[in-house]
Amino acid sequence: MSESVTTRSKTITDSSDTESVDEPLITDRWTNNISYRQLVLSTCIGIMQVWWHPYIHDFRRLLPFLFLYNVFSVFFGYPMFYLELALGVVTKKGVLNCWDMVPMARGIGFAMLAVCALSALALGAVGAWSLALLVHAAHGFLPWLHCAAAARPPCAARHRPRAADSETPAQSFFFNFVLQLKRDGFEGGLGNIVTELTVYYVICWILVYFITIKRIYSYSKLVLFKDVLAYFVLLCCGLGAIRLEGAGMMFHKCDWGVLLEDSKIWRDAIEYSLVQMSVSQGSLVMLGAYCPKLKQKLSNTALVAFAAAKTGSMASALLLGAAHGALHHDYDNDTNVWGGASSSIVLWADYVARIPGSQFWAALVFFSLFVLSLSSTALLVQTIMSAFSGRSIRKMTWAFLILICALFSIIGIITLCTQGGLHVLNFLLQWAVSRPRAALAAAAGAAVTYAYGQTAFCEDVYFAVGEYPCVFMRVCWALSPIILLITFISGMMVWPSAEVIVGWILVLSSTMPIIIVMLLYLIFKFRVRNIVGNEK
Repeated sequence: MSESVTTRSKTITDSSDTESVDEPLITDRWTNNISYRQLVLSTCIGIMQVWWHPYIHDFRRLLPFLFLYNVFSVFFGYPMFYLELALGVVTKKGVLNCWDMVPMARGIGFAMLAVCALSALALGAVGAWSLALLVHAAHGFLPWLHCAAAARPPCAARHRPRAADSETPAQSFFFNFVLQLKRDGFEGGLGNIVTELTVYYVICWILVYFITIKRIYSYSKLVLFKDVLAYFVLLCCGLGAIRLEGAGMMFHKCDWGVLLEDSKIWRDAIEYSLVQMSVSQGSLVMLGAYCPKLKQKLSNTALVAFAAAKTGSMASALLLGAAHGALHHDYDNDTNVWGGASSSIVLWADYVARIPGSQFWAALVFFSLFVLSLSSTALLVQTIMSAFSGRSIRKMTWAFLILICALFSIIGIITLCTQGGLHVLNFLLQWAVSRPRAALAAAAGAAVTYAYGQTAFCEDVYFAVGEYPCVFMRVCWALSPIILLITFISGMMVWPSAEVIVGWILVLSSTMPIIIVMLLYLIFKFRVRNIVGNEK
């Protein structure tokens, strides 16, 4: 779109003519608004909404965290979701080339791809976990119903006092027989590669390849099935969770005073609101580029996606909180459920063991988690593919995709499929997957609002889809970069340990392209100006 035309008097004819001057890298267009909107809102009905809840293991912090998360979703998650979607609609290009509108901000695209790649690596491991538990659910009885005598640390049977160093049956089975977990963290390395988990991990990436090779249209055929399946499972399990003894424990032990203890829970809530809305990973820009040429209301699409994210995430969090309360009621003391990536899997496994028809529900729940993880990973891989969709890449898409899937498989096998893989995944979730998003959202908001111009961008949206962003959106876009940047910087004010130092190195490596590209642009632009000025 021509940069010289920035007023609302610009005609739609001018917009459509200039659209063909720069051939968009994404040439396919959606022709059905209903299917397109279903695809967009499906990004907010994925494995991240159903599986990862940072404070699900802590009764004191769960409800305060969910409250903060919902508030920040309104002021940060939803506006930035709309911004990235509109960015793809306006430019009709992938996550790298969409920043041609603000050349100095091209590094944001590379940073988003880094977050996208690390998120895909992590979700592949969740798919392998879900597939492993799905296979074990096909046994004559659920193997985590009772304690195994060979479990170390010892397993604590239900309705008996739990020793301080013992674990619940579901946690003991998952750690000892699925992950073969090293309990000492990163000390002594990652341990041996777990053969069974490796097989499941490779199967996941083979299936991701077959989903992605058919491009976004193949993914869209999976969307309706997995969305209906996810809501069906949440509804049925939610009704069953209400009847559990101890389900209200999260309300009784809730402590709102944790909001004043430190700023970490506030920072985590902001980052989580961006993760749950799929912000700063490039997928929304890609989906916006596939926007149909028909007139539509982006605000309606964004609102439906927002509602989907809220209902799915809150239903899953409250359901798992009820399951944790029932587990606490069994032992009448601390359940020793670990925080991080394993807590939700363990609580899902424990929940299905409590209800009639446990084998059926275990198979259905873990099949649903498996399908959700595959679809979310495939979307992330499709985002990477669309960023490199030039003519030369199009001719060998299959080979490029095989290379990507093989690379993810190899990296995952030597890290996530080891005995210390859980610690690696927790590290990725805490740092690489969530921490950079605030900085990337701040950079994207600043580039559009202050560098390109908010008025010009809103006019571009108007001539693309016939909708002018509302005042609430424009105010949030103007204020969000400052608040999100403060949130990102405040995380550095933590007493450094070895894990914190390595984590920040990884985070800064992901966000460094923003600064590098900006500096190179300014240096060379000033140099060219000086040369031209001297010649004159």
